[in-house]
Amino acid sequence: MNSFVKADWDSKLPIYEISHLKLQKEGIKSLLIDVDGTLLSRQSNVIPINVKNWIKESKKLFSMYLISNNPSDKRIRKIAKELDLRYKSNALKPRKKITLDVISEIKEDSRNIAIIGDRIFTDIIVGNRCNIQTILVKRLSREGLPIKINLTLILEKLISTFLK
Repeated sequence: MNSFVKADWDSKLPIYEISHLKLQKEGIKSLLIDVDGTLLSRQSNVIPINVKNWIKESKKLFSMYLISNNPSDKRIRKIAKELDLRYKSNALKPRKKITLDVISEIKEDSRNIAIIGDRIFTDIIVGNRCNIQTILVKRLSREGLPIKINLTLILEKLISTFLK
């Protein structure tokens, strides 16, 4: 059995480099996507064009839902509206309730759902707790590029080695 802190797929890539074909081959039909760090920097309100293009292509293949811990409904609503996606803000990940509510709402077998995020202790843990596939991606900078050194992720991976 895998550890609850281990991602099914540690992509080491930004979200916009995740292969749609690989997702389809894994049986994915629905994506739950974290917002801050995953789609854009926490310090930015501008969604990078490569992220927009990836989302646009993804919407042709998968049902999609934004799920964010950010308590600012205004921020997440604006991003969701720009991407034309459903959303939940203040999701309280790694708690399961809101994520399970979203899973129930999308009406898809949990084996065909993946969560994509940049954090182990929120996105990956909640995905594992909800029995859906988990995909860890690189956090994005203000410029929309993957950050070179993610100290939070380094620390989460270090701590994770003791939680197995």
